[in-house]
Amino acid sequence: LKYLNGFNPNGYNNQPKFFGYDEIYMTSAIDTSQITDIYHFDLKKTESYRVTNTEKISEFSPAPTPLLGSFTCVRIESDGVDQSLWKYPTDRSGQGTRLLPNLKNIGYYAWINKDTVALFLVGSPHKLAMANVKTNVVETIVESIGRCLKVDNDGNLYFVHKISTDNWVLKSYNIQDKSMSVICKMPSGKEDFDIMMNGTLVVGDGSMLKTFIPGKDIDWISIADFSLKGINNINRLSVVRDRIVFINNK
Repeated sequence: LKYLNGFNPNGYNNQPKFFGYDEIYMTSAIDTSQITDIYHFDLKKTESYRVTNTEKISEFSPAPTPLLGSFTCVRIESDGVDQSLWKYPTDRSGQGTRLLPNLKNIGYYAWINKDTVALFLVGSPHKLAMANVKTNVVETIVESIGRCLKVDNDGNLYFVHKISTDNWVLKSYNIQDKSMSVICKMPSGKEDFDIMMNGTLVVGDGSMLKTFIPGKDIDWISIADFSLKGINNINRLSVVRDRIVFINNK
């Protein structure tokens, strides 16, 4: 177990995302700043650097795009209201480009392919939508979803459907035939998860990491307990091969 917040022990650190086996992008606000930027971590070299530094604009939810050389993130614009999707070059050679300019309520997202992105649209209730970044066509799929959107090796989207306050169900959506399948019930109050390369699902539940193998398991299985490390609220998971990074909410 390694801690990655030494560069910013008193600030805000959230939404880590593996871009490679030794590479993590994360959302951080240094010390008491209210503005978040994207930071890059090289686990092999144990080095970090700031990727974005936009005045009065916060970035969060970094993710690699299907095309090499760029990443996307959600920006809270300088008015503090509009939430938009932006694409930046990973080599920091440009100022970035806004995608889906007609949308101002993008909370989270997941790339399906180079043209299609799944969106968590902020609202009452929150909505799941599919958008084409070339045509700007947006299609609403379902309402009352969780913030976590993940895509498996077959291009199927996984999301949490909040059917009621005490019934949160993990579902998959096939963008080809637009069919939806129930995978399993989530642990109580939990909406963050990730999918391993072999299809195993991983979730944080308090101090514990749990897994679920679709088609085999009937309930989540505990695989690790970090309570002795003072970790009691695991959220915002990202996995790559045999590594997992997560946030311990305090």
